[in-house]
Amino acid sequence: MSFLRWAGSKKQLGDILENCWYAAQTLGGSGRYIEAFCGSASLFFRLKPKAGILIDVNQPLVEMYEVVKTSPRKLSALINEFPIGESFYYELRDSGEYQGSKLSRAARFIYLNRFCFNGLYRTNREGKFNVPFGAGRNGSLPTLDQLLQASQSLRDVRVLNDDFSVIRKNVKKGDFVYLDPPYAKRNHSLDLQYGPDVFGVDDLSRLYSLLEYIDKKGAYFVFSYVQCDEVKEFVKTWAPFEVQVKRTIAADISKRGRATELLISNI
Repeated sequence: MSFLRWAGSKKQLGDILENCWYAAQTLGGSGRYIEAFCGSASLFFRLKPKAGILIDVNQPLVEMYEVVKTSPRKLSALINEFPIGESFYYELRDSGEYQGSKLSRAARFIYLNRFCFNGLYRTNREGKFNVPFGAGRNGSLPTLDQLLQASQSLRDVRVLNDDFSVIRKNVKKGDFVYLDPPYAKRNHSLDLQYGPDVFGVDDLSRLYSLLEYIDKKGAYFVFSYVQCDEVKEFVKTWAPFEVQVKRTIAADISKRGRATELLISNI
């Protein structure tokens, strides 16, 4: 289980995705796991694969994972020095993304994640984190034990700050690849989740090409995306599986609720 809160996390689909992983292993999988757009990496931490690669364009997120991997005790000690409350949240949020040491930046990231509104990661057009305070019932810090377990899971895993296309030069036969990109609209990610122009509709063609490459390589993939016209070519090539998911993030409350998502796979 991930120690982060994350809007768009696939915890709801955990059982289905876990079954995909074990099906791939039955078919000759290598046991190596690769995930792009990893975010909270909830599936990775659920499966606990012995080796793999996590990929994300979010530099502060990737840096935080590196610190969890190497210094979980120091990180836990520092986080627990922070006072819990709305005023400190805004003080820390407005202090800047790249202030202080790598350890202090990782502590800042986790604190803001745990106490922001719905685990949302959103930036303005200058790339500054701008999510309001909203701890609610989930506002708590990860325990030392959680960070130690995460560190153990990450021990033999590479964490890359890169575009999803880096999979092309890293994937091997038998690998399991999971891709869960932000939902795109008019060539930019919705709500500037990772900042402006991170993943757009035009990137879906690059992703389609990558899935073809993964398939020909003899590796296994699962691609999750909202049901929409933009993924018609994917559906024509690989059989989709429809699932109902609960949406909790939307400016318009009427748009929250159940939505259809597609799991597209070559397994």
